Amino acid sequence: MNEKLQGIIYIIIAILIIVIMLEVPWFYVYLIWIIAIGLIIAGVYLLIFKK
Repeated sequence: MNEKLQGIIYIIIAILIIVIMLEVPWFYVYLIWIIAIGLIIAGVYLLIFKK
């Protein structure tokens, strides 16, 4: 993926996380779980499948 596109996606995700945290505090807990699981899956993918 293009680094600039990846940076833009990260910024958008960060802004969404902040907005959701301020508007819906209880959803934040679920969001953290979703992000953590996604990062674990991405890390395992990068370790195993990327050369």
